[in-house]
Amino acid sequence: MKIAFGFDIFYPETNGVITATINLANNLIDMGHEVYFFVPKDRHFKETVIEKGIHIIRVNNIPAWIYKGLKLFPIYGWYLQKYFRKYKFDVVHNTSPWMMGLALNHAARRYHVPVIATHHTLIDNPIYIKYALKSETLANAATDAIWTVVLRPFFRLTWLITAPSMHTCDQLRKRVPEIEVRYISNGIDISKFSQDKPVLPIPDVIPESFLGEKTLLFIGRLGFEKAIDVTIKAFAKCLKNHPDAKLLIIGQGPAEEELKKIVLELGIKDENILFTGLIPNEQIIGSRILNKVEAFVTASLSENQAMTVIEALCAGAPVICADVDNMTDLVSPSQGWYFKGGDTDDLASKMDHVLSHPEEAAQKGLEARKSLKKFDGKEVARTFLALYEEMLVKKKSGFYVPGGEKRAKFYLHSKM
Repeated sequence: MKIAFGFDIFYPETNGVITATINLANNLIDMGHEVYFFVPKDRHFKETVIEKGIHIIRVNNIPAWIYKGLKLFPIYGWYLQKYFRKYKFDVVHNTSPWMMGLALNHAARRYHVPVIATHHTLIDNPIYIKYALKSETLANAATDAIWTVVLRPFFRLTWLITAPSMHTCDQLRKRVPEIEVRYISNGIDISKFSQDKPVLPIPDVIPESFLGEKTLLFIGRLGFEKAIDVTIKAFAKCLKNHPDAKLLIIGQGPAEEELKKIVLELGIKDENILFTGLIPNEQIIGSRILNKVEAFVTASLSENQAMTVIEALCAGAPVICADVDNMTDLVSPSQGWYFKGGDTDDLASKMDHVLSHPEEAAQKGLEARKSLKKFDGKEVARTFLALYEEMLVKKKSGFYVPGGEKRAKFYLHSKM
């Protein structure tokens, strides 16, 4: 089977969507299938084949000012049709409802190729909309408009939707009741967490003093949607009871300078907080940084199924997270602690509790590691493969586009 994936953001940027999809693609290749990635052309990324044999198709674009790494494409995919004729894709799997995804939808319709979409990023969340509108008030009022202008036109040309969160699935069913929605978790390469693997050296950028029972860790993109400012402000309060506590922040992104400014305003000392910049995922996992801290902490309210949280759990690191559906779906009470979203006092109290009870943290870490089987990327790939095969059976019964039959038939000029 030949499977094409579409990305609106790709290397040199990194994010959880890319990580999850590469894992899925590698497993599909191991199972004997061919995988192609349609990605925005970028002068800093020129590879044509990556990982275990993922073929890269680089598409011309115009940079967008909305979000770092996001690009603009014509949404009607005439310029992609040559690839459909050349490679004869069996299935298209989109990872984003933005312009690349919509263009692939239109191109696929011309050749009667089934399209499924995984709803990874909650772009209808006001936190994301604010990137474009630069106003919290406008962002809060724009959710319905995002569905009208972006999401519904994308989903109406999709055969089936998946999401890695049960809560997100429920929300999708309310918004697009005419299209079937299924829950399929993200997967990771659980072999990376084997205790038999050789341990890599700790990256030079992390001093030994920032690893131990007094360290809290965040890993991820330093974007405003991650609410890292809430984590920092809560940590400043936690320092009153734990002056030797450490906060280790691994990652880079558009909010980095603003976050460092907050640190200065709060008077947090360099000996208590460290921004490392970007560290490759293989180095993070291989050096077992997640096993050398007391807990992973995230204040984000906008996650669907956070890959860094999955990796923390599989490494055996308990998690402090907000008491919101998509987080509590992921982290059980036996694996971490919940705080009231956005409440720095409540988060500070949870940090204080964790640092004061290392035995409890260790026990929750043991429970967290039991997540390995749940997020096994090989099993996730088998689930998706069965879904692709189901779509091909559906294809044989005729043209299938829920809620968009007339528009779809207009584009069905020829079949492979």
